[in-house]
Amino acid sequence: MPSTAPAGIRHADDVITVMSSGGVSFPCPEGETLLRAALRAGIPVGYECNSGGCGTCKVVVMDGQVEQLVPDPPGLTERDRRKGKLLACQSVPRTDCTVTMSSASEWPAGHARPRRMAVEVIHTRALTHDLHEITLRGECPANFLPGQYAMLTVDQEQGGTEAARPERAYSMSNVPNRDGLWQFQVKRVPGGRVSPRLVEHLRTSDRLVLDGPYGHAHLQDSDRDVVCIAGGSGLAPMVSVARGLAARPDAAQRQLHFFYGGRREEDLCAREFVDEVTPALRKASLSEAISEEPANGWQGIRGFVHELVAAYDLPDLAEHEIYVAGPPMMTDAVVRFLVLERGVPAERVHFDRFY
Repeated sequence: MPSTAPAGIRHADDVITVMSSGGVSFPCPEGETLLRAALRAGIPVGYECNSGGCGTCKVVVMDGQVEQLVPDPPGLTERDRRKGKLLACQSVPRTDCTVTMSSASEWPAGHARPRRMAVEVIHTRALTHDLHEITLRGECPANFLPGQYAMLTVDQEQGGTEAARPERAYSMSNVPNRDGLWQFQVKRVPGGRVSPRLVEHLRTSDRLVLDGPYGHAHLQDSDRDVVCIAGGSGLAPMVSVARGLAARPDAAQRQLHFFYGGRREEDLCAREFVDEVTPALRKASLSEAISEEPANGWQGIRGFVHELVAAYDLPDLAEHEIYVAGPPMMTDAVVRFLVLERGVPAERVHFDRFY
């Protein structure tokens, strides 16, 4: 019978074997979650947030013992719990086990398997009053797809004990490169456990732990023009997608429509990034909006970002590849508008849910 196990139980050789219901087995090193072990083994498990919120990576443990990182993750409903479902991203095997898990037939083309690595801070700069850009360097090429994300953990030098080192997902804002550079935009969250450390205390040559890449909302291999819709800290993956589009051989034939929303005018910082990619593209446009009552002479649109897209009234919106990133409520509102009101096929709307 399956069960949960106390943290002290360990497999004899520190490598656990997991067998999926489909007959595929993979190793799970000590302390690794079912989800990440499967992805590192090249098994395409369904997932999105990687942190227990979205509920995409549900599994059932048929045999063996697992430990739950979080007792009641928000991604599980009461019905899920009654049926014995767990989240692969929150389940750490403590013995060999057999699980049922959803997986595709093959590893997606172009996806690099995630890996954990030490990275060094080489540059930081402020983009706005509360959004900072952080550039890290690892010892091997930065292999990811534009729009993907990685998990960052403050290393012991900055974070103290293991328990004091929470992990957070941040999307890359650059493109894959052989120099091992990973660039992120971190929004300072007052009272947060990670972002204040990264924004206020990080210094050049400090070291972090990076685990990635992850995520499905990456630049598609498509000849369609692109729409990027971002709110708040969702700017980073949209910048990565825009840069990835500009780096393609057919960039001169492609159009980019970039929509960005913030609460106040001082939150807006997309212009420099759109200006950066514009010379490589046939056409690029930027539309911005603020949601709060302006305190100065703001002449732009006031409203939410999905209202901004509606006001722009792009006639052939459904013919674009559309990428969305931002807070969960914003993402849900944008996706509903695109699919239900504008008739955009769901397969052309790309986003990862974060909570």
